[in-house]
Amino acid sequence: MGGEQSVTTARERAANVRIHVPGHPFRLAAGEGLVWVLNRAPRPCPPSRPCTVTRIDPRANRVVGKPTRLPADGWDLAAGFGSVWATQFDGRLIRIDARTGAITARISARPIYFGSGVTVGGGFVWTGNDDERNARGSVSKIDPDTNRVVGNVTGLGSPQSITYGAGAVWVADHAGWLLKIDPTTLDVVARQRLDFGAHGVVATNEAVYVADAHENRLLEADPKTAKVRRIVELPVGLIYPTVGAGMLWSSSAAAWGNVRDDRVIAVDPETLKIVRTLHLGGNVPAITFGFGSVWAPVRTGWVVRTTPSAKS
Repeated sequence: MGGEQSVTTARERAANVRIHVPGHPFRLAAGEGLVWVLNRAPRPCPPSRPCTVTRIDPRANRVVGKPTRLPADGWDLAAGFGSVWATQFDGRLIRIDARTGAITARISARPIYFGSGVTVGGGFVWTGNDDERNARGSVSKIDPDTNRVVGNVTGLGSPQSITYGAGAVWVADHAGWLLKIDPTTLDVVARQRLDFGAHGVVATNEAVYVADAHENRLLEADPKTAKVRRIVELPVGLIYPTVGAGMLWSSSAAAWGNVRDDRVIAVDPETLKIVRTLHLGGNVPAITFGFGSVWAPVRTGWVVRTTPSAKS
């Protein structure tokens, strides 16, 4: 079992910047020169308190512009192609202009309801469609030039986690599969059975990492074949991991329960051991990495920016 080194160095403490944001920060995306914050209450956003998307300028470490009000309850977001893309529980994908913050498209693909996960890569936007109103789970490919769906991968289970990396679309299906999808042909070119329901996947040219939030495990797979290389047990469950500064980063999966857990974890990708633990003063649902920093939404109304030293 991997050990947890609970250290927050003086340098890292000095690098922490706390940025107040209106609402309850929930998910983040970094890109198009900004950090984007999806704000939603712990429960679905009522009309009196709509979900919003806020922009943070990483050069000034402050909120800029007015929040963008989402038409419906939001869940995830990704930045790319001059925009930020937000999924909603009404089954639509919302496109927001990165410069103005205005909604420029409300994309629908009925009878498919776009699901919770969204990512960008290979010149397209990708959604993992696990909505219960769909007959089966699927992945949709959206052309940002036309705002139209140009392909679907059907017959999946519950594709809650999706990412783009190593030249492919990766789905960690909560039904128990790791899938590698060719972004051009939309063929599933590699398939690996998992013995758990995944919560988060991230891919690099060297490895694919899948989080098992239920059993506090981390899986490493080969980016060419999707074959499992290693599975390690950790003293804390990871959820929706990301990569940056030579590390694998994640918030604690326990933050999604009825407990207080303010940890952000750094895992060494060579040893798959926890090497840093940051305590940020409130539950952190998920994180992102961008502009040389880890960005963490703290549900008490803050986004914390931590700029770690790169791994030597």
